[in-house]
Amino acid sequence: MSDVLIDSHMHLFSGMSVEFPRGIHELYPAERAAEVTDYLLNAQQIGVDHSILVSLDENDEYMSYALRMHPNRFSAVAVMDATSTDPISDFHRHVDAVPLVGYRIWTLGADKSLQVPDTHLNLLAAMEAKGVAAWFYSDEVQLRALAGIVERFPNLPIVLNHLGICQTGFHCDSWGRPRVPTTIPPATQEIVDKLALHENVAVLFSGHYAFSEEDYPYRDLIDTSDRLLQVFGASRLLWASDWPWIQINPGYPALRDLVQIHLPGLSPHEMSQIMGGNSIRLFAIEVNPRDEKP
Repeated sequence: MSDVLIDSHMHLFSGMSVEFPRGIHELYPAERAAEVTDYLLNAQQIGVDHSILVSLDENDEYMSYALRMHPNRFSAVAVMDATSTDPISDFHRHVDAVPLVGYRIWTLGADKSLQVPDTHLNLLAAMEAKGVAAWFYSDEVQLRALAGIVERFPNLPIVLNHLGICQTGFHCDSWGRPRVPTTIPPATQEIVDKLALHENVAVLFSGHYAFSEEDYPYRDLIDTSDRLLQVFGASRLLWASDWPWIQINPGYPALRDLVQIHLPGLSPHEMSQIMGGNSIRLFAIEVNPRDEKP
């Protein structure tokens, strides 16, 4: 297990309020909350040193609050407004308000021709200039479009979310988790393989619960996990929990142990990289001592 444990993708939010506005969805109805104090108690129990906090949507108020309360425990990823007609201004609104390590990209604006419009190319250029990673989670069209332009942005860190599997719509299951229908192996694996040829592209080792047809430890996805290790190497896999959706089933400790179950041949150094070292290197994270109180 890693000397430093970093959860590289998780979410916090409060119930809907004037102070902390956010969207309302089947997955996060108005009354649902994933509060920072509760999270830190759970994180402390399994030894998480630092977490990359991804906003629930384009509203950053609760993320900003968590960073103010615990500035050394979190790094921030804001979320694009996919409806914005001015994506660069939308990005600057976020990055000027909160120090960001990443910006979640829902779309590159591409159609079936896979042509990415100048508005979104300029957005990626602005992110590259600011040193803010593209936290990429979209559909197959946008993933293929990304593969066509990745060479233009060699200094832009790109993080493929949740095993690199594309969004295909989702529903909320009985445990309050997103369930995303997909084929196993993923139909887009060949695109992910091509993206992995670029050293600035990494992938989150996360989200197994949303795609698997089996209960934990999601053995039907072991081949997918192993394929990602083959094409990215241990130096570009980032362990993450996707908290709070996994809080009850399978639970935070189980997610911490999943890398070892799926990739049992890792050396101690490789495990250390995946469980925290890669995020420290990619995002210049300064880790706070583990004994900070929530």
